[in-house]
Amino acid sequence: MIAKIAVSAATYAIDKPYSYRVGENMALAVGQRVMVPFGRGNRRTEGVVLSLEVGEDPSLKTVDRCLDDEPMLTGTMLQLAAFLRERYFCTFFEAIRAMLPAGLWFRSQDTYTLAEGGSWKEKCDRHPDVLSALMLLEDLGGRADGEALKAAVPDGDALQEALRYALNKKWITTQSDFLRRTGDKTEKVATLAASAEEAMEFASHRPKSAAMQKAVLELLCQLGSVSVKELCYYTGASTATVKRLEKLGYLTLSQREVLRCREIEPAKLDGPLVLTETQQTAFDGLCRQMDAPKAGVALLYGVTGSGKTSVYLKLIERCLSQGKSAMLLVPEIALTPQLLSLLAAHFGDSVAVLHSSLSAGERYDQWKRLRCGEAKVAVGTRSAVFAPCENLGILILDEEQEHSYKSETAPRYSAKEVAIWRGAKENALVLLGSATPSVETMYRAKSGLYRLYRLGGRYNGKGLPRVEIVDLREELKNGNDSPFSDFLLDSIRDNVKNGKQTILFLNRRGASRALVCVDCRESPECPRCTNRLTYHSANGRLMCHYCGHSQPAPARCPHCGGPL
Repeated sequence: MIAKIAVSAATYAIDKPYSYRVGENMALAVGQRVMVPFGRGNRRTEGVVLSLEVGEDPSLKTVDRCLDDEPMLTGTMLQLAAFLRERYFCTFFEAIRAMLPAGLWFRSQDTYTLAEGGSWKEKCDRHPDVLSALMLLEDLGGRADGEALKAAVPDGDALQEALRYALNKKWITTQSDFLRRTGDKTEKVATLAASAEEAMEFASHRPKSAAMQKAVLELLCQLGSVSVKELCYYTGASTATVKRLEKLGYLTLSQREVLRCREIEPAKLDGPLVLTETQQTAFDGLCRQMDAPKAGVALLYGVTGSGKTSVYLKLIERCLSQGKSAMLLVPEIALTPQLLSLLAAHFGDSVAVLHSSLSAGERYDQWKRLRCGEAKVAVGTRSAVFAPCENLGILILDEEQEHSYKSETAPRYSAKEVAIWRGAKENALVLLGSATPSVETMYRAKSGLYRLYRLGGRYNGKGLPRVEIVDLREELKNGNDSPFSDFLLDSIRDNVKNGKQTILFLNRRGASRALVCVDCRESPECPRCTNRLTYHSANGRLMCHYCGHSQPAPARCPHCGGPL
């Protein structure tokens, strides 16, 4: 059997599936991670099985071992990794790392062993650093991992040089291993092994010195099974007492997996969710689109407060009733708590959350809940778009215009594009919701590439606030050079007179970034790259942040002589 494997050590220039021979006693599946030798030095590196082919080639290197008990990625997710590689110019393995939670990643651990014979003692007199490193390794029993050596030697760079020199001289050997960053959390559970009558009969004849054994058995007779930690806490017994009862055959001890999930407090609901006429019209249209052979993409366009979240909840409820899963993405972590409370009130424990504020263990456990189907609704920020949801019915991106849906670290993906790809592959509806859609989304909606649904007014029937835009250049022409327009000052005076309050919001501190002519509205540009020059009030200069050009800020407009 020959396996095509994407290795983590390959850079983008040499990134491709590499062929490896699978051992006779090794059972591999597509999507599993393996450890393989790579490069001239056959350094052990992590890889992912992309495909398996029948054949035999003795010249190929052999897969060392499998790192996963079962495949971590489905065929569709591997296709998504290939899409990310071609679209965003990253390696195959970088794409896979973005799709898996940090708790599933591996860290490399090198173990060093002294070679037999001890010939190094006579040959490293001229290399004191090498001699001290090997003497330390000998004191540790002739075998130690890199972390133990680093803890004993303050100068890590000198230690690495010494170990590298000793490896070249074959005075030591090294073996690389991969350890999971986060494992499954378990707890010890005590279960009553005898009948309740037999256990109580035994407890009643115990002496006063064995009062703790009696208390443990009485509690187990009531509950049947309980964690050892809680059993000791409520009875005051020690673990030695529990182990003694295990030896006597009155209880059994086992390990039980525990999920590291934060408790979500459900919001208080006034009653069943009822849609308005406008919301119901949009919901019915989205349902018809969801049931179509190709669901495609839709834009839900509604002003702030028009009730887009209510439509989301109804659509998710419909997906769950059909046995499908759903995904809801938000641009910021700060938006997830209130949304989680609302979703928990409607859908209970079937909600899982994925975002970077969770610990590695919590994120891994939430990922497991989605993967095994225990949770059907994935909520989170942009990285939640890779959630292992099976049988997706809908992918919702709330506030789709936000720039935070684009990753700024490798791979630099757009969650919106990834969601559209997954929707097309899994025949799920992709719903983009916004009160201020991005230009490209609105263009595609109006041109017919996306379906457009509008929510006209606010849910509570209130009107939108009146907005006035004041051109301060006209104020300058009228002789008002203050940062406050006459209209604003008059409005503030009216509020004070009527006993009302006023909020003034400034979008930035300090001076404006740019100079603009009041008359011709021209702005100084860089003579080398034609970008607008940025004004720096500290030194009164204009600077280009692209090429570094700098010049003094002119007193008047160089085009028309007007004020700047």
